[in-house]
Amino acid sequence: MILGVSTDLPRPENNRETTRIKVDAFVKVHGGNDREYVFRTRDLSDGGLFLYTKVTHIYPIKVGSRLTLELYDYDDSISCTVAVVRVVEPGSAESEDYPTGFGVKIADIDDANRGRLQSMLARLAEGVPPY
Repeated sequence: MILGVSTDLPRPENNRETTRIKVDAFVKVHGGNDREYVFRTRDLSDGGLFLYTKVTHIYPIKVGSRLTLELYDYDDSISCTVAVVRVVEPGSAESEDYPTGFGVKIADIDDANRGRLQSMLARLAEGVPPY
């Protein structure tokens, strides 16, 4: 389910390969410990997304963790495996300008889910509300 959409983010810098689109959506994550966590995302791209949380320290997630992720788009979802590439901790210099949470890169996604992701990104980039 998409809660808000904006495409006014600046272009990615340096190591980002794809344009990010600001979006507020629910994301379910399964870690290696058989636990399930629900996050919201603040942005999304063809290469990854950001999992927002004010309490990063309560999750057993760190840089290098691989997670199974489900991104919800109303009645549909996109499933993939992601790798945690960044953790924004409360009180860090980065947290002064950005929300706290986890930056994840898509590590493995099948063709059907890649197609759903690209379709979702195209709709959002055009400002078309979700289905």
